[in-house]
Amino acid sequence: MPLPSKRNPQDIARSLEAWFTDKFEHQCSISDVGIPTGTGMSSETILFTLHHDGLDEQMVARIRPSMEDWPVFPVYDLDAQVKAIQLVASRSAVPVPNIRFVEGSEDLLGDPFFVMDRVAGVAPPDMMPYTFGGSVLDDFSATELRELQRNSVNILAQLHAMSLDGADTTFAAPHSNNPLQRLLQEQRSYYDWARNGISYATIEAAFDWLVANMPTDHGPTVLSWGDARIGNILYDRTQPVAVLDWEMVNLAPAGVDVGWMSFMHRFFQNLAVNYGMTGFPDFMLPADVLADYVSAGGFDVGDLHWYEVYGATRFAAISIRTSGRQIAYGEAVQPDNPEDLIMHKDLLVQMISQE
Repeated sequence: MPLPSKRNPQDIARSLEAWFTDKFEHQCSISDVGIPTGTGMSSETILFTLHHDGLDEQMVARIRPSMEDWPVFPVYDLDAQVKAIQLVASRSAVPVPNIRFVEGSEDLLGDPFFVMDRVAGVAPPDMMPYTFGGSVLDDFSATELRELQRNSVNILAQLHAMSLDGADTTFAAPHSNNPLQRLLQEQRSYYDWARNGISYATIEAAFDWLVANMPTDHGPTVLSWGDARIGNILYDRTQPVAVLDWEMVNLAPAGVDVGWMSFMHRFFQNLAVNYGMTGFPDFMLPADVLADYVSAGGFDVGDLHWYEVYGATRFAAISIRTSGRQIAYGEAVQPDNPEDLIMHKDLLVQMISQE
């Protein structure tokens, strides 16, 4: 479910006009204020055109959600997102948007925000999911789908190969001798916050499985994008042109991103099949994703299935929060069984039962 915006586009335009006029020290105007459709469950994204000094610039504002209005996460660190994007831009060839301004005050739009140059491209949608049809992927040939997959996975290999020597990574989690244990502790804390006093047996069982099957060799710790999926990439046909949404950035073993990218397609594909649709059954298969990642120079992540279960567990905790938000907004009804708030409950059970 996309984040419902309570901001008035005309009010945003007036506020930004005054803000940019002050920044550039000459008169600025704003037009074409809008909100992208098909994606965005967390922070708000505002699109607009900035007119100044004879220029018409396509721009994007990323705004922290109101912390009083059912946020998906308990903390939104815009400064961490900005630092991560700038670090990636300076130390890799991974395409990220150019950040123009950062506003830490809540005075202008009610919440802090940062402004980026808008990149022309298309992202496969989350709502309705690209596996349901109606997206740009529908007319892709099998060869093009395979190329899009390789190019997407190659982003992870490039990101993880990035040197962190001397880099300021204090915006991410502190170093740990056992990063997987730290990640599980972080996710348990998030789950305890998201569950709102309700216990979910499926998620509890998944945490138990993760502890019992934790890999002993997790490989090097890298800058982890966190929300590594094709819905967060803008493409020019099969070529990635911008990697977006860094609010889940962290320091983690490489398998976290690889497993998340593989699992998230599996989630959308499973959803399509459950509704009687074909989806893309030969796309983003775990073995293919791993092979493409290694071929692109990525690390040997070891037990990819563990990382997929970790991703599925993390997404389960997020889904009970987003489903609860739908109920709060009157867009869904509280089910008799709270476990039904886990959108992929059956899939998660199947994954932790897999030998």
